[in-house]
This record gives sequence, structure tokens and C-alpha cells, in this order.
Amino acid sequence: MNYSSMIKGIAAGMVVGAITYAVSNATARDRRRLKSNTFKAVRSVGNVINGITSMMS
Repeated sequence: MNYSSMIKGIAAGMVVGAITYAVSNATARDRRRLKSNTFKAVRSVGNVINGITSMMS
């Protein structure tokens, strides 16, 4: 079983779910902030996934 792919899929699903929830409950001002913060969050998740995969190998 390829744990790296499984972890990436789970993380991507969590990010998409969190963003969908945040956008659906956000005001127009909050949506602008979400756009700028989304890139930072995606980059952080990528760093976490890289760290986990490097620990497993």
C-alpha cells in the first residue's frame, strides 16, 4: 500500500472541505481574505505531506 498517496488524498480532501465550509459561511470581506490565505494553507499542507513522506522513507 502506498501511504504517501493515501495521506495526500486525505489532506487534499480535508483542505477542500474546510475551504468549502469557510466560503459558504463567509461575508464578502472574509472571502477576499480567504483568497490570500488559501495559498498559504495549501503550501503548509504540502510541507506537512513532504515531512511525513520523508519520515516514512
